[in-house]
Amino acid sequence: MSDTMQIWDPRGVRASAHLDIAQELLPLKESEILSLTSGAGEIGPAIAAAVKSSTVVVIEINGASEDPPPLSNLTFKSGEPDKIPADDESFDIVIANGVLSRVSDDRRASALREMRRVLRPGGLAYIAEPFSGSAFNEILRGFFDEKQARIAAFELVKESVTSGAMALVSQKFFQMPVMLADFDAMARGYLPADVRVAGPQKTEAVKKFDRQMGPKGAAFQIPMRIDLLRKPD
Repeated sequence: MSDTMQIWDPRGVRASAHLDIAQELLPLKESEILSLTSGAGEIGPAIAAAVKSSTVVVIEINGASEDPPPLSNLTFKSGEPDKIPADDESFDIVIANGVLSRVSDDRRASALREMRRVLRPGGLAYIAEPFSGSAFNEILRGFFDEKQARIAAFELVKESVTSGAMALVSQKFFQMPVMLADFDAMARGYLPADVRVAGPQKTEAVKKFDRQMGPKGAAFQIPMRIDLLRKPD
């Protein structure tokens, strides 16, 4: 089944909020959900707010949130994707939002194994990754080019399906609308904290960003792929 997987397929792709895609693909009601995130666009709090019967644990691999939403079904923790602070088989759903491509090459396989470990039999892994090939990506590429890391993350997911460690349920491709007030908001939310944003590269990036500006900010559509996998029973 892995030979049917594609890193990107533009046919029939529509613009959609990430929450709408998650609600379409996942049985969120009364589920225990682990959400791993490495930057802006965290989907866990949105799920907790929209689906009150769910229980959501968010692990921010760059540190705890400074202002977590006050929701009784939402918990924030710090941790690492290759050392998830959770018991075996403790979640129905694991969401990895832009995480696998941000994990270093030597830790990526361990991170995917950890996601599988904390899933219950029959549980779902919802692996969301951007696709390199948009105006948004072009602006960030001068500081941090993730193209090869995204390819490596995709190949790892395919390998997990080929090996039988996980089963492919489906793939979903969509354009995620993003509105940003200024370039600094983009850099804070979508670049690793240790990336230096300065000099001629920043000047050029700001010019590209400003071309997208409108009355409410700069509007982008980020091409996204969801690989939905199931842990065998």
